[in-house]
Amino acid sequence: MIEMQYNFPLLPGQPGEWRDRLRRAVDELGDRDFDAMRPTFRQEHPELKRVCAAWLHVPEERLVLTNGAHHASLIAMMAAGLTGRGIAVDAAAYTGAMEQARALGCPVVGCAVDAEGMTAASLRAACVRGLASGVPLGAIFCTVTVHNPLGCTAPLTRRRQIAEIAEEFDLLILEDDTYGFMEPDPPPRLYDLAPERTFLISSMSKSYAPAARMGFLVAPERFEAPVFAAVKNTATGSSLPHHVACCSLIADGSVDRVIARKNKEGMYRNQEAREVLADACWPGARSAWHLWVNLPERVTAQSFEAQMKERGVLISGGNWFAACGDAPNGFRLALGGEVDAAATQRGVELVAEEMRKL
Repeated sequence: MIEMQYNFPLLPGQPGEWRDRLRRAVDELGDRDFDAMRPTFRQEHPELKRVCAAWLHVPEERLVLTNGAHHASLIAMMAAGLTGRGIAVDAAAYTGAMEQARALGCPVVGCAVDAEGMTAASLRAACVRGLASGVPLGAIFCTVTVHNPLGCTAPLTRRRQIAEIAEEFDLLILEDDTYGFMEPDPPPRLYDLAPERTFLISSMSKSYAPAARMGFLVAPERFEAPVFAAVKNTATGSSLPHHVACCSLIADGSVDRVIARKNKEGMYRNQEAREVLADACWPGARSAWHLWVNLPERVTAQSFEAQMKERGVLISGGNWFAACGDAPNGFRLALGGEVDAAATQRGVELVAEEMRKL
């Protein structure tokens, strides 16, 4: 089976590098270093936060270290007090965030998308409808740099429009920047445009590896106390040895070197896939390790996913990401599930073969 669902790009050599860094972090624990064995929610560890804040270009005092981006996203939703309030998402949006929102009792409101992501007109209309219905929107969840699942990047004009609407309707912004490293020179983040209302979410799961279990949350100052409470009550902190290992990789430039290799390989795989699938592909970042492929309206995403499984290729049908009826009809093709590029290319060719039969 060719794996094209997992969206975690990995490269040869990473397992050994991670093993060595994690082993070193564990070996550095002293026999009386009890703090490293305790929950970390009350521990600041400024030396670690300083390294991460400089790398992310965010204020150290606003940064919270988490157990990955999922943890950071959940903390943000809890700390923001969004229960019962709607969260605007793209018509095709990240499944994990929508599941978290629904678990917290937040209605998910899908907004129309185009080649640049969420449209300003659709977001504004959703805000107006929410006010009229008595269930006002409380926040926007979006990925404006290398969207998941669509792969597109919003230009600065679109980002400013979203930030302006958020200010007009007093919405919080949950910005998932997990894939931001795949865009070599992205526009300013929504966080940079509106830091007073934006929760910036990121991690090392995509830029390095999921096993690193290191996430980042940058929250507005007014949410410091509820963020602390959410960290305490979700995981009592995070894994200090993992953070030490991750920070050593950041500090000496190892993560940036991995990112450079990933972006080079990602551009190659993306270009190869687009040459085979041609106009069926949604416009997207050229270094992205995933892309969206449109299907004819007469073909359902569920049926095509099942069809590809019979051919030995696992893909993610668009039904998994659909937040509303305006979601594009298609599927996400992850280009990093297989470390071997040849296997990925074979999967793309099999997808193209089946699409020609539609």
